[in-house]
Amino acid sequence: MKFLNFKKYIIIFFFILICSVGAVIFKNRTTQTIKPTISSNTRVGIPVVKKSKYKGVLKKKFKRVRFSGTAILIKNNKIVDSYTSDWANINSKNTLSTSYEIDSLQKVLTAGLVMMQVNKGTMKLTDKVNKFIPELPGAKDITIRDLLDMSSGLTLKKMSFSGDDLSSAELLDDVVDNVKYDPIARKNKKWSYQPVNFVILSEILEEITGESYKQLFNQTYIKKLGLKQTKFAYENNERINCASGYMVKNDSEKVEQKPNGATIHSELGTGQVYMSAPDYYKVLSNLLNGKILGKNNATKLYLPGKAKYQAGLYTSNKPFYRFANGYGYGFEDHVRISQDGKEAVVVFSNQKRIGRNDLKMKVDQLSNEFLGEK
Repeated sequence: MKFLNFKKYIIIFFFILICSVGAVIFKNRTTQTIKPTISSNTRVGIPVVKKSKYKGVLKKKFKRVRFSGTAILIKNNKIVDSYTSDWANINSKNTLSTSYEIDSLQKVLTAGLVMMQVNKGTMKLTDKVNKFIPELPGAKDITIRDLLDMSSGLTLKKMSFSGDDLSSAELLDDVVDNVKYDPIARKNKKWSYQPVNFVILSEILEEITGESYKQLFNQTYIKKLGLKQTKFAYENNERINCASGYMVKNDSEKVEQKPNGATIHSELGTGQVYMSAPDYYKVLSNLLNGKILGKNNATKLYLPGKAKYQAGLYTSNKPFYRFANGYGYGFEDHVRISQDGKEAVVVFSNQKRIGRNDLKMKVDQLSNEFLGEK
């Protein structure tokens, strides 16, 4: 009878042992499956979440507008959805690391370079322009802040340039000779979208630092943040796959845009940089969250006051987020981003459809849904 009881205990012991081992194995497998699935693609530059409830959102939103380009959704500083479609050029398709000309989205980055100099004490936002470019019309009235917010009273009709090159000095001479100044508009802080404001800011940056805009941009953004897919439009860099820009008429006629070198140089500080969508997000988020400028200075530069446009960014109030749009040379670019930089919608396209605003409408719709989440 005792032997039977002993045998019974042995069986129970082995049963418990097997169950324990099984539980450990199950626990390990379970732990492995619920670990965050985040990749660290070095070409992308920011974390990519492989499994997310947002997967497929971008494709669903943009597939009906014949989207050509790269789009990303950012949540908590990570890519939670991405969508690429169509061709970058005759040799390659658009991918997550394809670079696009960012056009006017460059202005917010130029504003960051200006604030860097404010931090160093080489200029103040209240400085008058005549301290740096006395020959500019209205220079004794216009401040650095006026230029940043496009309330300077300056207007300049689009100029045409020919040739392969244009120096900063030549560009400044052309601006001084052709720009118009309205003192009443400046006094009343009347807003007018005029890219010339950021050309002048870029000229001032070169004047006070003794360095080119490109050098300042490279030091502050490309080197500091380790950007892999960013270059200037006039720069040869075969490592970076740049999309060609196309104007599209009647949804069928595609014409590649090939601006000459002088025209590209004339976009100083306002639209002469190629970036991938992840690279652009990385820079803008670090500007807004204060990692580049410091939180107080980032707030001072970018947070909206009475102006609807400050330092390259517009403001949406319901829901609250910052945004900018870029158009030119066959490209159409949009960014919508939370003030802390943690959430964003970035959409870069290498096709601009003449007379159509479908893509922007879809971006705005998506941004109101995504950035308005509680």
